[in-house]
Amino acid sequence: MSTRASSTQSISAASVAGAAGPDADESDFAAVLQSLQPGLRRYMRRQLADTDMAEDAVQEAFLHMLRYRQCGNAGEIRALLFRVAANVVADHRRQAHTRQRDRHCDMEQLELVSPEPQPDRMLSDRQSLDCVKEAIRGLPPRCRHVFLLHRFEGLGYRDIARQLGISERTVENQIAHALAICRKALGENRRRAFK
Repeated sequence: MSTRASSTQSISAASVAGAAGPDADESDFAAVLQSLQPGLRRYMRRQLADTDMAEDAVQEAFLHMLRYRQCGNAGEIRALLFRVAANVVADHRRQAHTRQRDRHCDMEQLELVSPEPQPDRMLSDRQSLDCVKEAIRGLPPRCRHVFLLHRFEGLGYRDIARQLGISERTVENQIAHALAICRKALGENRRRAFK
């Protein structure tokens, strides 16, 4: 772990613990946040892909959480923390987008690339599409039906559940199963392509 990361970790944990004060509820709050810190750090790294930016975002999220230190329910604290984290990520992305816009360059300086996809890319995409179609055809009938209603008819979980007379949880499980099968088939297709 870098020096920056370890100092950020102690700063954010110490800030929350120090701000909590002697009150038992606030100490519980700090303990819950401390336990959620590794998960928050992983989330920020996945979302922002830049370690330093992710560490700053972790600290920022903890600082925002100080507003909610009277909250005593661990589940509520977790939900709040990850809602705050999502907002912090959105702010960082907006700022990055703004910085990117400021790097605008003149069209005359750009080398224009053909909008047509390259032949090898077209072939690869066609093979991937065929692979997914085959995976969908191989799904169990109800799973395939639920998946097609959701992905191709645009129906929500509740509408599908009502239409088929099943629970929303079953719809969710069927769609997750179908997606897993499709991902697995695509992975196998890519492995075959690179052999």
